[in-house]
Amino acid sequence: MDENGVEFWYARELMEMLEYSKWGNFTKVIDKAKEACENSNVNISDHFANVSKIVKAGATSKDIGDVKLTRYACYLIAQNGDSRKKTI
Repeated sequence: MDENGVEFWYARELMEMLEYSKWGNFTKVIDKAKEACENSNVNISDHFANVSKIVKAGATSKDIGDVKLTRYACYLIAQNGDSRKKTI
């Protein structure tokens, strides 16, 4: 839950649950889900929000980015994922 009481998930966590191993491949699914959202005349920014995710990279930190997703965004991602994956 965010500070406004809205339920959300992070895309990098969802990626693992849906058995994607590479962020680059999963971002393609996110892009398809955004298209589906737009085609439904729903505001993309209400369901997909780019956020920073800082990870340690040796002695420094690095922003790898992430996407904050609503339940609807997760649904669209599952609908547009690789149907050969058992979790999809």
